[in-house]
Amino acid sequence: MRVTKTFKIGSFFVAMLLALQIVIAPLSVGAFSAYGAGTSGNPYRISTCSQLQEINNNLAGYYVLVADINCYGVSFTYLGTFTGTLDGRNNKITNLSINDKGLFDNVNNGTVKNIWIVNGSVTGGYVGSFASTSNGSSQFINVHSGMTLSNTASYSGGIVGDMNGTSSISKSSFTGTITSTSGYVGGLAGDLWDSGTSITDSFSSGTFNSGTPYAAGITAGNFSGTINRVYSGMTFNTGSNYNGGLVGVSQTPISNSFSAVTRTGSGGSYNAVIGSDSGGTSTNNYFDITTNGTSTCGVGSGCTGVNSGNSNPNYFKNNSTNAPLNSWDFTNVWQTTSGYPTLRGISDFENPTVPNLGDANGDSTDDAFQPYVGSVSDTNGVFSTVTVPSAGGCTMDTPTSTANGTISTDTGFNPLVNLTGFTLYCPSAGATVPVTIIYDKQYDTSRSVLRQYNSTTQAYATVAGATFGTTTVGGVTKSTVTYNLTDGGAYDQDGTANGAIVDPVTFSNPNTTTATAPNTGVAQHQPNVLLNIVVALLAITIFVIARRHQKTTL
Repeated sequence: MRVTKTFKIGSFFVAMLLALQIVIAPLSVGAFSAYGAGTSGNPYRISTCSQLQEINNNLAGYYVLVADINCYGVSFTYLGTFTGTLDGRNNKITNLSINDKGLFDNVNNGTVKNIWIVNGSVTGGYVGSFASTSNGSSQFINVHSGMTLSNTASYSGGIVGDMNGTSSISKSSFTGTITSTSGYVGGLAGDLWDSGTSITDSFSSGTFNSGTPYAAGITAGNFSGTINRVYSGMTFNTGSNYNGGLVGVSQTPISNSFSAVTRTGSGGSYNAVIGSDSGGTSTNNYFDITTNGTSTCGVGSGCTGVNSGNSNPNYFKNNSTNAPLNSWDFTNVWQTTSGYPTLRGISDFENPTVPNLGDANGDSTDDAFQPYVGSVSDTNGVFSTVTVPSAGGCTMDTPTSTANGTISTDTGFNPLVNLTGFTLYCPSAGATVPVTIIYDKQYDTSRSVLRQYNSTTQAYATVAGATFGTTTVGGVTKSTVTYNLTDGGAYDQDGTANGAIVDPVTFSNPNTTTATAPNTGVAQHQPNVLLNIVVALLAITIFVIARRHQKTTL
């Protein structure tokens, strides 16, 4: 599960409103084994490889990944023609092995975004990591693959094989290995067939092994499409005709791109940018003469070679001002590295530093693969980690952390930690779920109670039966609180038994106790009534004695 750091109360309330919108939608019936209705407001929530396979039950639905997915040992069959939306939410799929095609056979007017297939393989005829073919207005946005692809048929690519209609690839990358025994294979796409197709702000690296014609680092055939702000840094083991660093055969221009391909093969014909043909005038394209092993840009294409004789090997590295990089967006899309540029979106797939090297609940499994575990850091950098049992099948959105001073005051109580908000999604409506929150710090909770905050009514309530304790994770002693939540019960903010439980909570001590760190929502103990009565009687007695003494004096 992704872990974020957030402190703005506005974003917290937006999350709550979205959660309320989500829970109003009906649960799915039979088509999907986990929570969801397949709509944009209430998407199917995928947390396992078997649930990923269930997309075939509704190829027009809206799906989200709620955790990293490990497909090791799963016999995965490529999915059919997809017309829906699959949003990975910056989660990864690992060990995905597919016999033929790719994740999808075809994406037709569908959207695939924010997914990184870290490794795995596709072996077959027309192949692509995400789709063999795309049609209509399909979009592949912020998708990345490190797969090993082996193809025996033309029109295969690192991301998509055959692109048609107005299909587009943007802000994406391929860093795996391609081994081809057939022509028209590209690092990102096999071909761009129609005039509306495009590849923008993307790159390829990794290794390309091919002894066939029309192979290239970006696309084998750019017949009618648009290619802009891309580069290839692949190791190119090729020795055939019409091979190109960026494009094999091009009939439409490419712009603002560069080739830093390292060619290790020999024989055949190879050009640094375009292998064969050219339509129109390509502009502002550059290539590394030394790595490409040639000073020839391509047939009919105008571009500039740099690093002749290895005189400037860092021309494209750690740089945003040398052409064509000076035409790229290094504020929102790209970022410099010590090597070639990378996409800013890739960093969103990496978890922030959570306690215990990513295993905040101490169960020896990376939390990113556990959809029932989520962590969030407060303004002081102290994490709270929400956990529920895996057996119930519940998943959660990434928790939020809200400083108590930014919301309604819990009169009489002094919170020790920030308000931790989260939403659970359970396959069965009305379920009761035990929840444990682990705080990455030890507090004196001897007088604490757990408080729940309702953002709609802006009222607090004491959570009955909450138990405080400690646990040791990674050699560090931490405070914990455990309690039960019931879907539609007193502490479910939406108050409806619908499979979604919305619950922001915190714990506190009496006002006389000084808080020492984070905050989640708790109230102070009730004052000692007997002591207050004794103090009041003593004050009255003193007052009466004083009055009598005053009269006697007079």
